[in-house]
Amino acid sequence: MRFLIQLFDFYIKSSIHVGLAVFSLVYLTAFSSDLRMPNEYLGCIFFGTILGYNFLKYFRVFYSRDFHRNRYNSILIISILAAIGFFFFFLGLNRSIQIHLLISGIAVLIYPLLRKFGWLKLFLVSIVVTYVTVYIPFQSINGLPLDFYICLIQRFLIVISLLIPFEILDSKTDAESMNTLPQLFGINRAKIFGILLLFPFMVLEFLKPNPSYSVIPITIITGLFIQFTTLNRNQYYTSFWVESLPVFWLGLLILFQ
Repeated sequence: MRFLIQLFDFYIKSSIHVGLAVFSLVYLTAFSSDLRMPNEYLGCIFFGTILGYNFLKYFRVFYSRDFHRNRYNSILIISILAAIGFFFFFLGLNRSIQIHLLISGIAVLIYPLLRKFGWLKLFLVSIVVTYVTVYIPFQSINGLPLDFYICLIQRFLIVISLLIPFEILDSKTDAESMNTLPQLFGINRAKIFGILLLFPFMVLEFLKPNPSYSVIPITIITGLFIQFTTLNRNQYYTSFWVESLPVFWLGLLILFQ
């Protein structure tokens, strides 16, 4: 049992789970909008997310060279393997998609420099996730349909809402000078903000030519995740359960579409 717990912790801490979540968002876009998504791009997103998220999460650790400690060796190995996987698939993509991915990569690289603007973190992460999971996939077709613009706004809104529980839990350890959303406006107002964004997210779905009713349970579950977020929640509440929502959403869409 202890081995299974350690394996699960490694799965979470090495960012494999968040890689699966972002991968699911890309597949969700392709499946719901009937887009042909190259396997190379899906591979890039999965491995690139692991690499980028580990860079953000362990930037200070790597920078201070504390990663030489045994507890960080496995994270370093996974990050190196993710980098190899990313570049392997990256080389198989066409030039325009490569450029788009490089743009998103630059945004990830400058993120640590913007950490002092805590309120900006929420929007920057949402923009990058929306960019790689909606904007780039739609570049494979000529002419952008109404679905593209609706999906772009929806994804931006739902990612911000999903980040609210992270913002609240992180406020326990974030320096007050970071001025994150919960620090600026309080936890309850941050929750209200996240829940309010869910209404246009759900309504926009029914402006599509072929709406999916899966947005209704996703809206409800996300709202509940936000509402029941407290400072006493453990790390698994966000790093596993909240991050599992895109995977669950994709599963619903495949089963009932």
